[in-house]
Amino acid sequence: MATAVFAGLATLDIAYAVDRYPAEDSKTRARDQFLGAGGPAANAAVAYAFLSGRAPTLVTALGKHPLAQLIRHDLDEFGVAPSDLTPDGTHRPPISSIVVATEAATRTIVSRDGSGISPTLDADPSPTLADAEILLLDGHYPAVALEFARAARRSGVPVVLDAGRWRDEHAALLPLTDIAICSASFAPPGLAPEGLFDHLLELGVGQVAVTRGGESIRYATPADRGEIAIARGPMVDTLGAGDILHGAFCHFRTAGSDFPEALRRAAEVASASCRYLGTREWMRHYRSE
Repeated sequence: MATAVFAGLATLDIAYAVDRYPAEDSKTRARDQFLGAGGPAANAAVAYAFLSGRAPTLVTALGKHPLAQLIRHDLDEFGVAPSDLTPDGTHRPPISSIVVATEAATRTIVSRDGSGISPTLDADPSPTLADAEILLLDGHYPAVALEFARAARRSGVPVVLDAGRWRDEHAALLPLTDIAICSASFAPPGLAPEGLFDHLLELGVGQVAVTRGGESIRYATPADRGEIAIARGPMVDTLGAGDILHGAFCHFRTAGSDFPEALRRAAEVASASCRYLGTREWMRHYRSE
């Protein structure tokens, strides 16, 4: 069975690199392009598989549409085993269209994400977690995420939540979360940003981090608070950097690093990924310590 389980969204990403964003109602020839599986959970699983050399399970909704086969092929190439929640589904998988402006090192994404798909679990998720050392949830497919979080809590498997932006479903997920890695835009209703750490710790989240793009990562535990500097370097494309950080964190955490060290090392991997187009090219150049 898998040593790590990632549950959430898988998309088909189509990214184009241009010097700067095209003008409205124009045609632009791209300098380069990327095609592959995307989505927070999928990208994190791929990063984990690459760094660990182990085969994680990705619980997601793919179906049997021809475009889903492209996602399957990419996941298989990088050692990720999908567990399909909708094996007989005829829906088209979510497609993300991405323009990467390399001069500014920014990207713009247009996507339906998984909002048109509502998978459910037909069986107890506990067997999927049987040998798992960690579970990462990206918050998509909330009914499935909640069942996996409950099963992980019963089994003693640490739950990592990728908290990008607030969704109502987070209210039920957070009390079942052991580690929350939040973006700077994660904002529970009515809560001031400076109160986030105290709020999540009071809910029972044991370790909390807030990533802020190229700025330092702030973190808190019941016993400690601190800040991790982010090394700046050349940047081409930030697509999926946060997802890669989450997958790398899961690797370093299960490999024995403590919370701050796992964050620091994961941030180094995420920063390295920004030097190249897409979410895979960094692997060809990566050198571990």
